[in-house]
Amino acid sequence: MGAAVPGSCTALAPGQPPTGRTRDDPSDTEEEPLPVAWTDTRTGSKGKTARVFHTTMGSAGDLQCADLRRMVVNAAYWCLHLEKEISTERSVNCVGPYDPLPSGFDYEKFGAIPKPVSAYR
Repeated sequence: MGAAVPGSCTALAPGQPPTGRTRDDPSDTEEEPLPVAWTDTRTGSKGKTARVFHTTMGSAGDLQCADLRRMVVNAAYWCLHLEKEISTERSVNCVGPYDPLPSGFDYEKFGAIPKPVSAYR
């Protein structure tokens, strides 16, 4: 799994693309699984290092999932060197109603043709 991110990164979670756009759609086993969350440590132009977290998840619909919200919150604590604050008891509930609009693109309308991951390597 780690080969799909730069060598300095640590892959945290693999992802298998779904066959559709809903959370309950089965995984598309013909597609290559890739890391969907990873960490790195980078050094800036002034020599200071920073912890970095990245995820390809996070659409409005994705954030309806409490597990994803928890990962993002915990990653923020980790980036800030506040690991002591990470707790399974901490609430990651949305404050107020959260009912995002569906996301996606009308590929045909824009003349775009989605390509497999292998096309970009």
